[in-house]
Amino acid sequence: MSEHFEALLKTIDTLRNPGGCPWDRKQNLLNAARYLMDEAGELVESALEGDEDGCEEELADLLFMTSFCTRILSESRQVDMHDIARIGNEKLIRRHPAVFGNEEAADTSESQKQWNAIKAEEKRAKGLDPEKDSTLKDMPASTAPLHQAYNYQKNAVDVGFDWPSIDGAWEKLKEEQNEFADAVQQGDRKAMEHELGDVLFSVVNVARWLKIQPDMALRKANNRFRSRFHLVEDEFLNSNKSMQDAPIEELEASWQRAKKKLGE
Repeated sequence: MSEHFEALLKTIDTLRNPGGCPWDRKQNLLNAARYLMDEAGELVESALEGDEDGCEEELADLLFMTSFCTRILSESRQVDMHDIARIGNEKLIRRHPAVFGNEEAADTSESQKQWNAIKAEEKRAKGLDPEKDSTLKDMPASTAPLHQAYNYQKNAVDVGFDWPSIDGAWEKLKEEQNEFADAVQQGDRKAMEHELGDVLFSVVNVARWLKIQPDMALRKANNRFRSRFHLVEDEFLNSNKSMQDAPIEELEASWQRAKKKLGE
């Protein structure tokens, strides 16, 4: 490994050792894993914004957190970053027989089938029965709900559980929207939550048919809203006006100006 990476590992050792940083010394593996997730989210944000400098910085943070988690794990079992790299490399080579072995994969579908077959063999080697596994792949509790819904639907397609065309997905979405509207009209809050969940799940299904990642689409929508809203705030602040006192027509006009300024 490079001298810079070895230096990083030594820095982490210093932080964790007696006399090191109190904050770093008190962290356990669960806490560190949560911070790693935060850093992964920041990397996604930088990637969405096309900020390559930000991506570089966030990748460095991710490398630190991965190494930090490994150091904590090493305090209870015999493992270090060299082991982690070896395990990861061996897994990649084993699961890509079309690249590193004698298998062939004509497309991504075939490659995915090989990947899944090898994962099943790995489970059998551990004494588990992959045939008893659900078609729906387990995901961490921390998985974003939109991403979870998207993956569940992709899993279901593997056993033919899908509409013949996108038309069925559109019709299902309209059906769920009507049921949500009925629940709202009846004032049944439990039913509203139930039906809204079905609407969102159906929107994800349409996105899947269109090959759009719904969580990415929503992240980008959130970013657009934030950018526009900040411009509206700045406009009112520079005019010494209060947004709270402004009529909706004035707010909407400012919103449209913000969209135009952002080239949207």
